[in-house]
Amino acid sequence: EGIRVKVWDEVLRRTLSLEADLLVLSAAVLPRENEELAAMFKVSRTLEGFYLEAHMKLRPVDSSTEGIYICGLAHSPKLMDETVAQAKAAVSRASTILAKDEIEVGGVVAKIDPELCAACLICVRACPYEVPYICEDGYSVIDPAKCRGCGNCAAVCPQKAIELQHYRDDQILAKIQALVGGV
Repeated sequence: EGIRVKVWDEVLRRTLSLEADLLVLSAAVLPRENEELAAMFKVSRTLEGFYLEAHMKLRPVDSSTEGIYICGLAHSPKLMDETVAQAKAAVSRASTILAKDEIEVGGVVAKIDPELCAACLICVRACPYEVPYICEDGYSVIDPAKCRGCGNCAAVCPQKAIELQHYRDDQILAKIQALVGGV
């Protein structure tokens, strides 16, 4: 007198009927309601509400925000050994940053000429990483540690007050001219 259980097998793509002596149901693992935290740190979430890694294979504990790492049930339901391994990986990633005396920034960052800046807020609105802000002195400021070098702010600045380091406007225009010069 066993129990008959019907389950859907994703691999076989069909319903299976199994006989069992005992049926143990596991409680569902649900993510915490933390929309405010996700918004504050700009961390992407899955449709279920778990935090999403930057890249499943290449950066499995990194979030979409630099310096924020994900592990354990915040990432997805997993076994204890997986959680411990992921926690160790997250600690290792964070330790590489915290062990340094100074933060190394990427080579391409935006620079603002305060003399040309009109504090129009266009760069503030255009930056997908929300890096530019207007300082007390009335011009836009970009923190090089946060800048990802996307160039959106430089492209939309009506005063031409922003340039990407190592990519001056005259250099880019010369490259474009060389490319289309014969057309």
